Amino acid sequence: MPGSRKRCALSVMADFADRLFEKRSVNELLHMAPLSKEERCVLLHEAMKVGLAKCSLRLSAMPFGFCNMPSIRKVTAAYNEDFNWIMDFEHKKGAITHDNLEDYHDLTKLIFNQHRGTMLDIAKGVFEFYEDLERLFGKVELAEVREDLHLIKNIEDSLDQFFTDRLTMRMLISHVLSLNSGRRRSKEMVGIVNTQTLPIQILERAYSNCKFICMRDYQVAPELIVNGRPVEEFLATEVAQGQTFPYVHTHLLYIFLELLKNGARASIERAQMEAGVKGDLLDGVFMADSCYLEPPVLNIPPLNILVPEEKELWDRERSVKLEDKGTGMSRRVLHKAFCYFFSSIKHRPTVAAEVTDFDKRAPLAGFGFGLPISRVMARYFEGDIDLNSITGKGTDVYVYL
Repeated sequence: MPGSRKRCALSVMADFADRLFEKRSVNELLHMAPLSKEERCVLLHEAMKVGLAKCSLRLSAMPFGFCNMPSIRKVTAAYNEDFNWIMDFEHKKGAITHDNLEDYHDLTKLIFNQHRGTMLDIAKGVFEFYEDLERLFGKVELAEVREDLHLIKNIEDSLDQFFTDRLTMRMLISHVLSLNSGRRRSKEMVGIVNTQTLPIQILERAYSNCKFICMRDYQVAPELIVNGRPVEEFLATEVAQGQTFPYVHTHLLYIFLELLKNGARASIERAQMEAGVKGDLLDGVFMADSCYLEPPVLNIPPLNILVPEEKELWDRERSVKLEDKGTGMSRRVLHKAFCYFFSSIKHRPTVAAEVTDFDKRAPLAGFGFGLPISRVMARYFEGDIDLNSITGKGTDVYVYL
């Protein structure tokens, strides 16, 4: 501003990072619909300045050298660049008006697209962190070390908040762009909010994706049963059609897919154990004792979903239970289930350089981010995810929406 002292970008970012950056509720998103295009962009612009600054400085403040991992620094630099773009737009073009609205849309699209791979970059940063620590201390198990070294837990807490802030920004950008486009994919959609979200319908879509991955990798997949019926049959019932509520259904799709993948893998692994499989069943080839054989016939227990059928119960507390009869988890493993530094899968990247290629294959599991990110998404709208498990008997997952 004229007459004010010059400030460096870091000083300005620090100022915005200290400001409040609240999550948006579904109702708040819906209340943006009656606003003008310019009013929506102004709200987005003010949120972006704070959110970008918080994401950048939160990553920069990660302790124990985590902030200095190459992939983490790459993400931090991208947020710095985004912040400079936003501030530059404000300084050069002033208030957002009808004349510069399309330019602002283009800028926010650019920022949105620049961060499509952020989650993968953070996952790569975790592997780089492992490699760095192992060079200094030898082999480490961070999911175990965090009990003795609170700095590791601090990193996890910071990652939870980082992904929450990132989710807020991406959600707002998508919502504003969708509303401002004037196009509605269906009468139920208001921006990114599906006012008539059918959770079992989203579950069925997630199961189709999960089944595809299972068939690709194992040539088998567990069935999905909802309240004692095949998912397609239950979805056709009046009960299922009445279980609607406003929600950002893409969040629900991500959560259900991650949980179904975990349950499917555990169920297939248990079926392998009961069939006497000692090797690995991957890409349709069973390997045991260095010999390639036809895969055995597996008796895979189904994935069971339980939802309240009484409308009063559903409206009071929307909850979904996913139950598998897989390998289960010990209390020790269960304690680490939501840790960003833990994955129970054997076939996962061993070095940071493998992360990108590993992700291209859309694996059934591997990074250890599925559960913690799912919990971040569930908690975003005041829900949650709980786990209970017994080794050798299976796992129960409770999703509160």
